[in-house]
Amino acid sequence: MIPIKRITSAMLIITATLCGCSQHDEFVEDIDNNPNNLNEVPIVFQLEPNYSSSTRSVDDSFDPRMGKPEEQQVNNVRIYLFDAPTGLFVKSVFFTKLTDLATDGFGNRIFETESVLVPQGTYNIFVTANTTRVINKKKQAEFLADIDSLTYVRGQIEDISGGILMTNRAIENANTVIQNNTNTSTTTPTENVVHITLERVLARLDIAKAYDSFQLTNENSQLYATVTLDGHYLVNLPKYYYTYRHTSVLTSLDVPAWNLNNNFGTVNDVNGYVIDPYFFNKTIDATTFNNSDKYYVNFFGDYNKEAVPWSMFLPASGGVPQFKTVYCLENCALAPAQKMGYTTGVIFRAILQPAMNSVYQLKNGVLSPLNDPAQYPEVLYYCNYKFYNSAEALAAGIGVTSLTGADLSAYQAKKFEKTDDGYRCYYTYWIRHLDNFKPSEMGVMEFAIVRNNWYQMLISNITGLGYSDLPINTDTPVEGETYLKVVINVKPWVFRDINVVL
Repeated sequence: MIPIKRITSAMLIITATLCGCSQHDEFVEDIDNNPNNLNEVPIVFQLEPNYSSSTRSVDDSFDPRMGKPEEQQVNNVRIYLFDAPTGLFVKSVFFTKLTDLATDGFGNRIFETESVLVPQGTYNIFVTANTTRVINKKKQAEFLADIDSLTYVRGQIEDISGGILMTNRAIENANTVIQNNTNTSTTTPTENVVHITLERVLARLDIAKAYDSFQLTNENSQLYATVTLDGHYLVNLPKYYYTYRHTSVLTSLDVPAWNLNNNFGTVNDVNGYVIDPYFFNKTIDATTFNNSDKYYVNFFGDYNKEAVPWSMFLPASGGVPQFKTVYCLENCALAPAQKMGYTTGVIFRAILQPAMNSVYQLKNGVLSPLNDPAQYPEVLYYCNYKFYNSAEALAAGIGVTSLTGADLSAYQAKKFEKTDDGYRCYYTYWIRHLDNFKPSEMGVMEFAIVRNNWYQMLISNITGLGYSDLPINTDTPVEGETYLKVVINVKPWVFRDINVVL
């Protein structure tokens, strides 16, 4: 067998060359009919960052970020080796004592393990980090079918003190050849080096606001309202994930010639998708989708504004936004199925305060300003930068005799109900992974959450009034008008900076 020596942690932006003592072979089985079983040679497993030259930002970025120390930690690593031609299990090696050696030119940490002997052969190599779970299966297909039974189930993960589960991109370590590289001048075998890239199975989402309040002005730069954001709520958070990332090329929702054992790796530039465990359940017609199997936590279709556990924004400190961090699982869909019922998003809650001289009343058939906030009604109507204290006043402002509920939409009018805090309004933002810069055309992987990506969302501006009540329609496409201006960063961590305009 071949000694495994080093491991370097990666795409998390750690290069971990894991060192020290190891626990070996909880389950060991020799490969049938392998004439090289007894020919053992030394191996070095090196885990290191993978800076792809690919221009497809769904996968990689040249703007990597280190993140928090607890996001980088590698507490243990387990390596599974399967014979590539037969798919039979050969060996697993578990490392727990890791020695931090150095950092590379990118600031990535490097660790190292002791050497381990492995039989010569051609292997498919699967790696897990930060989990003590061991999968005892004799075949690769059985291993892959079993390992995905481990999940986070809560949808939103805030405690990562024990380390984030990390895995390698299996396609990059498929058909790895291990052979005896004996130096001609000595009988001592030369250590083989196997490079392994680790990536976190979680995505990171940071949310902050640039200011506590935002002033809304008309086309003449006149103030007509102030909006204060006071909370947010994440919706459509998946509970399950594939341990090893899966991808496919798709042009329809028909399940392709795809299986759990083969479709690993990078995302094709043309019609390439990351596949999550629920991908093929996300039908293009989502009118009847009600999350009956409870795949999503905080399902958008169940949203109730009176019962939402809002998490409050932190105030800016010295002009520096204070980001709230949460972790979640990847969530992807075919482009036509990127709907409000499936896509991970954020609901923002706000208090709206009309500006002086922007609220009108109808008195004796004449519209005039109502400047005493104590006289503002329970329901305010809004249209074209002006507020009205009644439907009759709104009709007069628009220039019609009367208005029905349907007319409100036709005239792009809104009504806002008063609460104990003031007039409520809401904004939605659906997490964008790639921007095709075509507002009327849904792009491939445009709205998605992908593992090992860091989505940083800063609400930098608000340019209009949000919803008075949220349109809970699961079939509504998420591509459309938004009044949020968001700066988004996605970075190995792949960092994505999102600039949101509300």
